[in-house]
Amino acid sequence: MRVSTNLNSMTAQKYVREHTESQALTDSKLSSGDRIVRAAVDPAGLAISEGMRAKIRSNYQAERNSNDSISLIQVAEGSLGVMQQMGSRLRELAMQAANDTLGSQERLVIDSEFQQLKSEVERLTVSTSFNGNNIIKDKGSVYDLQVGINGLAAEDRIQYDMSKVMDSKGNFGIKNIDLRSKAGAQESLTKIDKMMTDVGASRAQLGSLGNRITSVMQNLLVSRENVSDSNSKIRDADVAAEVAIKMKTQVAQSASLAMLKISNDQPSVILKLVS
Repeated sequence: MRVSTNLNSMTAQKYVREHTESQALTDSKLSSGDRIVRAAVDPAGLAISEGMRAKIRSNYQAERNSNDSISLIQVAEGSLGVMQQMGSRLRELAMQAANDTLGSQERLVIDSEFQQLKSEVERLTVSTSFNGNNIIKDKGSVYDLQVGINGLAAEDRIQYDMSKVMDSKGNFGIKNIDLRSKAGAQESLTKIDKMMTDVGASRAQLGSLGNRITSVMQNLLVSRENVSDSNSKIRDADVAAEVAIKMKTQVAQSASLAMLKISNDQPSVILKLVS
């Protein structure tokens, strides 16, 4: 029997400390919902999970980018729709002026409205913008839409380029036409028809691009769901398993504390030998 060094007490203290630390770790997992509450728990799993979390956050931003891209397309398509309506009115006026039942004075009155509508078509072309960016002018309307989570141009970006969709030079070719004469009115019909065809084709192109970006958003939603599920399996705590570990640790800790008390009381028996 020894007094100076109580090995039984030291052993019991070691197990009490281990069980206390284990219980604290389990409590942290249960309270946070995370299995990896610190890097030491699973260094490799932490590295994988943090990479997935970054992708999930980027995925949310890609979805917002896609929504903004659709908004940009809708603004552009809306202006083109107005221009197409004005084109219908321009053609109606040209048809009216091409008829010999009118005189020169009447054609001047008709041409006054015609010129105003032409100017509005030109103004819309150069002024329609989204967040300060011109979006339906044929030149200077080239933008990269970041709809993917990586930096590859072919896989993660869609280019919005109106110069490939329509040609607005010379106000769609109607800049120099007028209705002040019968011949001018008759000749204007072909140019107005070309303008309306170009604008209509541009609207169709924008609609197709909008549908494409909508499909991109659907893919982003599926991708985020799958990555989130994978990250959950790595990162999230299994509550049932952790509760079982907690109960086991509590029993072991209680037993260790009981043994520690017995070990600490054992040297007092020596007093009986010397009394």
